[in-house]
Amino acid sequence: MTQDKKRKGPLQTVLSMVILSILMVICVGIWFVQFRYNPAVLQKEAFLPEPNKNKSSSQLSPNAYFVPLPEGIKPLTPAETFDAHNLSDKINGKAELYLSAGFTGLVSQRFKNERSADLWMEAFVYNMANRQNAFSVFSTQRRKDATSLNLAQNAYRTSNALFLTHGPYYVEIIASKASENLLKPVEIMAETVIKNTPSETVTLNESALFPEEGRVKNSIALIASNAFGFDGFDKIYIAEYEFDDHSLMAYLSHRKTPGEAEEMASAYAKFLLAYGGKNIVVQVPVEGARVIEILDTYELFFTHGSYLAGIREASSIDQAQMLAIRLYDRLKEVGDAPSEK
Repeated sequence: MTQDKKRKGPLQTVLSMVILSILMVICVGIWFVQFRYNPAVLQKEAFLPEPNKNKSSSQLSPNAYFVPLPEGIKPLTPAETFDAHNLSDKINGKAELYLSAGFTGLVSQRFKNERSADLWMEAFVYNMANRQNAFSVFSTQRRKDATSLNLAQNAYRTSNALFLTHGPYYVEIIASKASENLLKPVEIMAETVIKNTPSETVTLNESALFPEEGRVKNSIALIASNAFGFDGFDKIYIAEYEFDDHSLMAYLSHRKTPGEAEEMASAYAKFLLAYGGKNIVVQVPVEGARVIEILDTYELFFTHGSYLAGIREASSIDQAQMLAIRLYDRLKEVGDAPSEK
């Protein structure tokens, strides 16, 4: 037993020396590698663009719609662009409203007030393809606390934002908070957008066809599609009215031809009857008028030239007839002039 231990002693010593030598070689290798640089790191400047020495690396270009910017307002972030495929990345939950109304593109950018670090705003310029589509998204989102502005035909302000349409563009400029220091810059930016986006002259605006008497202020809106739950109803202008403490709605739509208007009216009548509506036979001094009772209210609609028009949610036939006559007379005054598209 003693002899075996003596034989193993020198062998263990040799093995230990070999292992120690290997470990030393590894350590030296690691130490050496730590002080060697990757050629890609040494030559990284060859893969990067030459910096512009005349321009600060933090300087941003303003959205072209807002050039020149008001004094004291500077870009805070780069401009972003979105199309129909990625619009939901920017306005998740609201994208469908724009897409169904004919959206083609969005440019947005944030701007800051140089004098107040906590004051900034974000501007959105939606290209809706035509002015009718732009009015649709403008009108269906109108704020209740709005103050109308004379900047454009459709423009209003809230405590911290400004909204308008100009030609095919729907514009929002929304501040981080309500502040007197941003009111004027926001208005100047809106005026600049209008100057930078020329718009065609409109021959006729459907909004002007609704009778004024009894009409609720700022109630005119445009439903782009699926109006009143009917798939066949698109581009339907609506306006709310109040008579004798009762509310009702007038609506109209300019179609391409009188035949298309009549076809739409017939399809809508079938839709109402299919959902429990009942035809009402009554003498109405409006040519071709149809009256349908549904859900304890009355619908009266008709066509005039290329227009489909009507009254809905009336509490009585007399109420529906009164407003229908006013709408019909207004259409006859204007005639079948071309409308905005």
